Amino acid sequence: MFKNILLPVDLSDKHGRAMDAAADLVRQGGGEVTLLHVVEVIAGLSLDEEKAFYTRLGKVAQGHLKSLGDHLGQRQVSWRAEVLFGSRGPEVVRFAKEKGFDLIVLTSPRVEPDAPPSGWGSLSYKIGIMSPCPVLLVK
Repeated sequence: MFKNILLPVDLSDKHGRAMDAAADLVRQGGGEVTLLHVVEVIAGLSLDEEKAFYTRLGKVAQGHLKSLGDHLGQRQVSWRAEVLFGSRGPEVVRFAKEKGFDLIVLTSPRVEPDAPPSGWGSLSYKIGIMSPCPVLLVK
């Protein structure tokens, strides 16, 4: 069903459940998981002016994605990695639309019933609203 799954990640270790969900879904369809990390470009620190700084951040991200990809590879899941630079939410949505992904799988914070608005401002919910394709939020 889902052959082309996008899994945006940050550099934390909280994405295990989302990775497992993406792996299970893509194996059913015989597709591929794309691991994506967006290096946030800081206002006032353009890519051109701070090339060495952003290059280092990109290398760190590549290493992290390789580690996550190795985990997927152990589960016999085809994967690839992409590092982009820009504003995280809009870049994820733009990339998903440009590449025609079937599904985005995101790690998401739990929304507390006593304070629901606190979770609605999260990046995962914003991507879910703007996404050009279905989104699976994994808590």
